[in-house]
Amino acid sequence: MDASWNSDQLANELCNILVKKGQLKEKPAFIRGDRQAKITQVFEGIGLDGAKMATFDNPGPLEMLVRKGTNGETWVQQVTDALIGMLPEDVQKAKKTMTMDEASKQELLAAQEKSAQRRERLAENEEKEQAERGDREGGKS
Repeated sequence: MDASWNSDQLANELCNILVKKGQLKEKPAFIRGDRQAKITQVFEGIGLDGAKMATFDNPGPLEMLVRKGTNGETWVQQVTDALIGMLPEDVQKAKKTMTMDEASKQELLAAQEKSAQRRERLAENEEKEQAERGDREGGKS
């Protein structure tokens, strides 16, 4: 693994590993080409490249990142296993910790804020409706 690799170079090396393991057919060429293009697209979408790979101190965040960028395709576990195998041995064997990265933390905070605002609007609307019902009921007496 080279920290200078971009997403496409990382996907290329990953596919080389999958071919060597017999988990990806090299021929016909379009099979490998299509898979590599898909993996590159996923890696670009999640910001995974050689530099990002070099930041991991355990396999947990890498696994979470890959799963976040995919939809449970059958090849995801093979890709994750091969990526983990590309990490330094001490990182591969480190205890998995599944913590959120900063982007995920920010997304969670934004979602919580949005939910709080929605609850406030719903409460305000409910109060208005109760007041309107009270006015109508009060006018009937």
